[in-house]
Amino acid sequence: MKQIQLNKGLSYRTYPHRCEPGSLEFSVTEYSINGKSSSEPDVDQLVDIKEYEGWDTLTLEIEVTIPEGLLGKVFPEFGKIPGMLVVTAHCRETYLRERFVLARDPISSGTYEGTWEFDSKDVKGSVDLRPILIRTTDTSQSMNYATDAGVFVADGPEWRIDISDTSREDQGLLDVRSKSFEEVHEADDDTRFPSSDRFYYLDLEGDPDVPVLWLNEDHEKVTTVIQDAESEHEKVVSDLVWNQVMTPVWTRLVTVAATEYDPDEDDWAPEWQGAVFDELHDELYPDHTPEKTAERLQEDLSESVVLATKKIEGAVQELLEPADYYTKHIQNLAER
Repeated sequence: MKQIQLNKGLSYRTYPHRCEPGSLEFSVTEYSINGKSSSEPDVDQLVDIKEYEGWDTLTLEIEVTIPEGLLGKVFPEFGKIPGMLVVTAHCRETYLRERFVLARDPISSGTYEGTWEFDSKDVKGSVDLRPILIRTTDTSQSMNYATDAGVFVADGPEWRIDISDTSREDQGLLDVRSKSFEEVHEADDDTRFPSSDRFYYLDLEGDPDVPVLWLNEDHEKVTTVIQDAESEHEKVVSDLVWNQVMTPVWTRLVTVAATEYDPDEDDWAPEWQGAVFDELHDELYPDHTPEKTAERLQEDLSESVVLATKKIEGAVQELLEPADYYTKHIQNLAER
């Protein structure tokens, strides 16, 4: 999609264990383009490099501090703390999902620094950086502490790297958020959200201008893996889950966008519909413009839903390449 924005600070109520959202101190202290002289960010939580064109590598100097007293709030152990400190990177437009490990267990309070390099071919638009503290081992101790390896226990403020101008696209993005569907139903019996057994919900009703993909935090193990995958196996599973979720999401988005398209209007309304056809027009009707693709698909849907949805299904598969993800998953299982 044009944008995938993961949920920001998570609250204690979100997880059935002790966690401290927003407690890590995080900053990008310097950055450099193509290995040349370093610069300091002009604005807190933002590195703006839109003025640089044709660059090859972006190097970031990052710094995360675990404050004194934090570890005791989120780990039951004393002495050797089984935690890992990482910074995650997520590019909405290229689907880049990486993490940089700053410190492995045993972990302690203090400041950790690292140098992270990005290649221009891997990023576009913007990149979100988020520090996360994760438990690395299972434990039988509870007392409301996290007991499973891989579980998030603390995070910090996000930084954004602005790479290219997305002013037009900001209105046409898929925003991905998460919440407990069960809690939504407890608060409102008439909610539009589906029941708690559903994993996701594509919300086109709350704000017609910005579709929101809601992930259900009641399925904690799944949401944890897709948002904070650590091992290579988890990353493959994360990609596989995202692919499976995005297949029906893309199908619904393009069907709605085609149905609502008005060829007599000069601009897309809402603009996310234009973003859909910017991505899919070549897969649907090669050599057609996004506008002509929407018009053609609208006609095909009115003439034969069966044939038109067959074309949509094929285009979405060509875009997402699900067979590749399943193949990687099968190979990963065979090698374990």
